[in-house]
Amino acid sequence: MPRYYFDLVDDMRIHDQRGVSLPNNEAAREYAKTFARELIEAKPTLMGESHDAWSVQVKNGRFERIITIPFASLLDDPLGEPEPAPET
Repeated sequence: MPRYYFDLVDDMRIHDQRGVSLPNNEAAREYAKTFARELIEAKPTLMGESHDAWSVQVKNGRFERIITIPFASLLDDPLGEPEPAPET
């Protein structure tokens, strides 16, 4: 199974040194969303910054960034669902 790394990023970066083995990129995306939601619930701020300034950057086993999940996107929509298209 591929290994993914989940860094916390603002104007500084907190590197994930361990990583997690997951079956594919979609599983890594869902893991990142869950990780971010748990941090939002557990901590009122991260290192003195509001959550909307932070994101989770997912890197693959070659340490290439493949996904970015801004915390703000989860604050606006806690389920992480895409917004419906406006009716015309």
